[in-house]
Amino acid sequence: MKKLTFRSMLDNLRSSVAGVADAVTGANKFDVDPDENVKAQDFAFSEVSRSGFPHDPTCLAFEPVQRILAIGTRQGSIRLIGRPGVDFHLRPPSSSVNGISTEQAASDREALFGGGGGTSAASSTANAVLQILFLINEGTFVSVTGNSRLHLWSYKTKKPEIVQTLEFQKEALTVCYLPYGSKWMYVGTEKGNVHVVQVETFSLSGYVINWNKAMELSSRNHPGKVIHLSVCPLDSAKLLIGFDSGLITLWDLKTKTADQRFQATDNLSYVSWHFDGKQFVSSHSDASLAVWNVRVPGKPTSVSTPHVRRSKDDPIIPILQVEWKKHKSG
Repeated sequence: MKKLTFRSMLDNLRSSVAGVADAVTGANKFDVDPDENVKAQDFAFSEVSRSGFPHDPTCLAFEPVQRILAIGTRQGSIRLIGRPGVDFHLRPPSSSVNGISTEQAASDREALFGGGGGTSAASSTANAVLQILFLINEGTFVSVTGNSRLHLWSYKTKKPEIVQTLEFQKEALTVCYLPYGSKWMYVGTEKGNVHVVQVETFSLSGYVINWNKAMELSSRNHPGKVIHLSVCPLDSAKLLIGFDSGLITLWDLKTKTADQRFQATDNLSYVSWHFDGKQFVSSHSDASLAVWNVRVPGKPTSVSTPHVRRSKDDPIIPILQVEWKKHKSG
């Protein structure tokens, strides 16, 4: 009979524990024969959630009735935010490489890295959302892109989608204007022309305001690109057209003629009507504000520079936008 010692007891205990460990680890082992022919469709990225403000925003628009905020970005994506549960990330379709659109690839890089992901400046500008215009309380909006396309979106369905697209082949778009409740949308171009789009059919109406008709016949200089469009608050047939050079034309849509012309001394940045429809204010690149009377086109009734420079060495900061609001006291 084998003599039982303390050492032999320890050896037996170690062997039994090792056997149990092997049994446990062995139960979790799987004999898997890996497939080396892995295909691209075996992997797919899906968006689980998106948080934070969109990177590199270019424009904002707000729908006051349904209270929806739209944010356009330089990469071409649109963020639609509304009541709790309404949060969409939209991308218009475009050219694709290997089945992946350039906008989708740029947006994926934006979501992953928080930037352009190495896209060129030209491509980023072409995809950029320049402007968003809501059709108030109709469940649709128009996006203006840097590649001269107008997209009509509908968010009446479960997921917003593009229902129509209008592309301009020969002119780059600079600014669009959609009056409240109007069936006409006005589109300004880099060449200085204004096109009228019929909203219901989302097609060009054929009405064009050529730049040479908007300026004085005696003038030989091109007025520049269109940077502002708005109708008179009291007469929707009067369209105010602002050009980059400082020329502002009040156009009569019915007679198809220029009613009045106003010439500023510096480049134009923005224009805003007074509620009475008899005067408007313009902001300029020299940091000045000019008030004009529609019946006195020769010169502004007043010119002011609200941001005073402390010294001549201080840079001139242009006033990019101005709004003339009505106060409760009048």
